[in-house]
Parts: sequence; C-alpha cells; structure tokens
Amino acid sequence: MARTVLQPQWLIDGAGTEAQEGLSVILDGDRIEAVATREEANAVEGARVIELPGMTLLPGLINNHVHLVLPGDNTPFVPWIDLQSDATLALVAAHNIDTSLRAGVTTVRDCGGRKRVTLDLRTAQREGLTAGARVVACGRTITITGGHTRHFGGEADGADALRRMTRQVVSEGADFVKVMAAGGGTPGSISQRPSFSAEELTVIVETAHALGKTVTAHCIATASIANALAAGVDHIEHASFMGTDLEPDFDQRVAEDLAAAGAPVTPTLQVARDLVDLLPEGPDRDLWRGRQESQHRIIGTLRELGVPLLAGSDAGWRATAFDTLWKELDELAACGLSPVEAIHAATGAAVAAHGAGDHYGTVRPGLLADLVAVDGNPGADLSKLAEVRAVFQGGELVHATL
Repeated sequence: MARTVLQPQWLIDGAGTEAQEGLSVILDGDRIEAVATREEANAVEGARVIELPGMTLLPGLINNHVHLVLPGDNTPFVPWIDLQSDATLALVAAHNIDTSLRAGVTTVRDCGGRKRVTLDLRTAQREGLTAGARVVACGRTITITGGHTRHFGGEADGADALRRMTRQVVSEGADFVKVMAAGGGTPGSISQRPSFSAEELTVIVETAHALGKTVTAHCIATASIANALAAGVDHIEHASFMGTDLEPDFDQRVAEDLAAAGAPVTPTLQVARDLVDLLPEGPDRDLWRGRQESQHRIIGTLRELGVPLLAGSDAGWRATAFDTLWKELDELAACGLSPVEAIHAATGAAVAAHGAGDHYGTVRPGLLADLVAVDGNPGADLSKLAEVRAVFQGGELVHATL
C-alpha cells in the first residue's frame, strides 16, 4: 500500500488536545507514519494526497458499550430475543458493525451477547469475512438465575458455579468478563437491587484476574456499585445510583470510593436521551426525562470527583442506534465535559481502558491508521461528528462521501 498524505483543516489527536490547524497526517500502509506540517507533508514524494478542506481529522471513534445482537429500534428485548436463532443474531450483529463503521466508529466494545455469537463475529471481522468496526467482546454475560440478560446463557449461582462460568467465558475467548451486579431492563430482574453479593463478585474478579482478564460490572443500583468496588472490579457500566424505590439515590461516600478506586465509568447516557426524543408526551416520557436530568447531575458530580468517564451509548438496547454515538458525547458535554474531553472519552481514554492504547485510538506515529474525517470542527460543535465524510480503518479508505 502506497504512502498517503491526509490534509485536513483541523486535527484532533484523541489525547485530549484541542483542535490544531496546519497539520497533516502521513500514512504508510496500515500505520500512521508521522504528524507533520503541511509543508513537510507536501515534500513527501510519490504519496497519494487526500485533501480534506473544511474538515477535521480525528481517531476513529470507540463505542465503549454496545450490544451487537440487538436491533436498537425499541423492539422489546423479551420476547424478541427468544424468537431469534444464533444465525439471525449473527447477521444482526454483522449489520450493526457495518453501520457503526460508516458512522465513524472503528471499534466497538460489546458488553453482552448470546453465547459465542459476538466472539465468532469478532473472529470473522478480523479475518476479513465481514466488514465493520473492530470488535472487542465479553461474549455471554454472567448473571444470577432469572437475572438481567439471562437469555444470553450466563446464569450462575454460588461460588463454584460462578468460578466455572467465569472460566467458561474466558475459555470461549472473551476479551474481558462482564457481570450483572444488579438487575436491569430484562423483565423479571430487579434493577434497583444488587444481584450478587460482594463476596460472589470477588470470586468472579479473582478467577478472571488469575486468567489475565479484566472484569466490568453492570451497576444500576447504588448498592451494586459498592459491592463491585469491594470486589475490585476494573470497570463500571452505567453507575446509575438508583435506590430501592427506583428513584435516584446518590451516595457521596460510594462516589468518593469510586473516584479513589480509579475505575472508569461508562455511563451510557444516550439511552434516556433517545427515549425522551422518541416517546410521546406523557408519563413514560416524563420518567425518562427525569432520569436523564438526574444522570446529568450524578455524572457531573463523578467528573468533579475525578472519576474517569468513557463514551459508550448502549447501542442496540431500547431505542439507541449504532450510528448516533455523537449523542452520547453530547450528553457527556451536558455533564460538564468540554467537547474535546468528550472526544477523548471516545478515543484515547476508551482504548486505554481496554488495554489497546499502544495499537490505536490516538493520532500518533506507529499506531494503526484508524481515522475519521468530519465536516467542520467537532471540537467546537459535537454534532459535527454526525457529518462523516471519510473513514479509514488500518489505513484503508473504507467509506467516503468526499
């Protein structure tokens, strides 16, 4: 593959730096060779030059929380999931990684699918059998009998069963282990109460760590966050701080413990926003609007305490689609992050959290050339991330409207 010079108006490097002008990016094969001034880039002989006037070049976005086997069109999870074969779910997932890639998302972190479906899709994508965003996946989620996402095949109770299930998930090839520390949107589960005790979660964490895998915990209930921290989980999903009465129950001490632990949180704020946008005026919409507003306050406080925040939309779940990650970044901005901080949460910060920071996620020499060009400057207006003009994956132009 010949060397390529990309000439944007602005460059955002994904490391938290503000948008810069006058810089070009030189690609050599599938890697970033250099970030150079325009004059230096113009001196490169024999390179293909792609002009990106009025555009910003930035790392390919990382959606840090998705469910690839789900449609994201507000179809009820149950009974829909029970009516699908594994083959159908694989086709849904393949469609969703293609949709993600065309929207500038070059990597997705799948936080739960049925059995091995997303793990097999990950292998197919790596081998070039299907086009789409790179997949990082946990496979099946670990949950209590009758718990949230029990349909994915990961029910286990008691120390011995939890140890076996954790080993099974790892043996199937999971990149990380996901545990449902509280209930969630699955009918019959109880989102406002913890599912596993701290001692049970500790069994999962110790088993996974012994096998070289990190653990993330789905935490809706406030008590589930405390249990997860006591067990030493590596990441927290949602951190909704819900009380037993289904109302917000922000606990300052738990929040401070979360900050002290340094565990990154992926708050998945877009779910509430999408439902507020979709539902007609009435009690249901008011419920989700209230949750959206309380999440802004809670996540804003976590940010002030220094909790690392990552961008993941929960795409696939409820009404959240795979081509609208910019809305999650906009929600993070509503919690107090600057646009560039929000972009960092979907690039350099996200990839560092799952241990691939030396491979992709920022614009620096030696890394994979996963890049996206958008109209305008998203460092000033995050909605510009919706105006994708070109997507590069491993140095190859895989989607363009130039």
